Amino acid sequence: MTAGRLVALMAVVAITAACGQKDGVADQPIPPQPVTFALPPGATVDPQTGNIIDAEGNVIGNAGGLGSSVIGASGGTVSGSPAGSGSATSGASTGSTDPDGSVASSASEPEGGTATGVSRDSILIGAHAPLTGAAPIPSDSAQKGNDVYWKWLAETGELVGGRTVEAILRNDNYNPSQAVAVCKEMVERDGVFMLYGFAGTDQIQACARYAAAAKVPYVSVGVTESGLVGLPGYFAATLTYAEQGPLLADLLVSELGAKDEANGMLRFETPNFQDAHDSFAAAMEQAGTSLAYDRAVSKGAGSSEAQSVVQEMKARGVENVYVLTSPVWFLQVLQAARTQDYEPQWVGVGITKALDTVASIGCRNGTLNKAKFFSPFPAWVDIDRFDADFKKAVRAIYPEEEEGDDFMVIGYGLAKVLKQLLEAPGRDLTRERFVYFAERLRNVKTGVYPPVSFAPDDHLGGTGVHLNEAQCSGYKAGDNRWHTIRSFVSDF
Repeated sequence: MTAGRLVALMAVVAITAACGQKDGVADQPIPPQPVTFALPPGATVDPQTGNIIDAEGNVIGNAGGLGSSVIGASGGTVSGSPAGSGSATSGASTGSTDPDGSVASSASEPEGGTATGVSRDSILIGAHAPLTGAAPIPSDSAQKGNDVYWKWLAETGELVGGRTVEAILRNDNYNPSQAVAVCKEMVERDGVFMLYGFAGTDQIQACARYAAAAKVPYVSVGVTESGLVGLPGYFAATLTYAEQGPLLADLLVSELGAKDEANGMLRFETPNFQDAHDSFAAAMEQAGTSLAYDRAVSKGAGSSEAQSVVQEMKARGVENVYVLTSPVWFLQVLQAARTQDYEPQWVGVGITKALDTVASIGCRNGTLNKAKFFSPFPAWVDIDRFDADFKKAVRAIYPEEEEGDDFMVIGYGLAKVLKQLLEAPGRDLTRERFVYFAERLRNVKTGVYPPVSFAPDDHLGGTGVHLNEAQCSGYKAGDNRWHTIRSFVSDF
């Protein structure tokens, strides 16, 4: 910071402290008083050191020496007591040994921070998802799934740290550039406290990196680890694709006979799927088998590419296929497989391919029967086994949706994770305290998603998956839906 800028900052403090003194009280003891000073545009206060950081990342002063009620550019404050006042602070070391949803800590809590999006009575948060371009998701269902849990809490009188939560959702159109645009809009125009992503690997990575630059917390379902590990405010609430690779290989070899069969992987050609590919390929090799077919196709692939890869896999006798693509293109592959009379064991990981709209189309027009996919959420048809309130919430808040659908389950389950993250800092909710407490939460249970556990050096919190199977008409009690055949799985 230039000397002129620092002098100007100090002048604000001096004027605030000196104005308004009454005659005849100059010699009387003056009790410590809170001091307020204005931050320059774009500047922030490091909650650990008290250093004032300008928009270019330069240290321009220290809030501890100037006081600790800081007026930020957005009007938020950093609350506390002036240095040397002797007033109590929240900087004591805290911790808990409670195994369920506990906060484990040996470091000092950050004091104050940025509270954009947080008012006395409410918290504003923002999500993005590929409502178009990747999966057959009804946008109305997505919008309602994003906020049904928060509205249900308000309906039943349950607050989150003494506040209600308002959740907004924007369409990223399965496009990283649009994801950044809508995330930036929610932060800079709508003033959300935090961001979160439902699905779409490239979009989640792009938005998470923007959020890190903007110092906004970001939570998503687990996707790639590339470019995300090490971001201070990023948290994955479910297993990443790389973490699921060995688990999927375990399923194939232990239960599906893959060790003595030809196996393949079909994925989109994006660097953000490379860690998933490498993890799975290494796990298969370690299990004593390998990939007889390993193909990456463009994210813009269409029906002709679908016909081509099916022809190739059939010619090579591939019996088990791990699919890591968009649901829309996977459905084209399934249709091509049906026309070529090709019925392998389809397997995979992820989020949106385990939707009933995919099962309905894939069962009727493709070869999806008995496909097995990992999912962070149970199948909609089984939701009552995992959460007795989901259908009650949908009927109460959105009666026109009757008992809801599985995309609403995605939003409902993620919201249950977010609730515990938002509650952990207590009433003093700031972005810095959110990150501090989130990375110390252990064994966060929702009943819908597998338990989540974070650590200061590990923000990948997933611990397991649900194993969902597509049961098409004519198979068991086939209804062209996904069914949960194993839950909260961490090994096979």
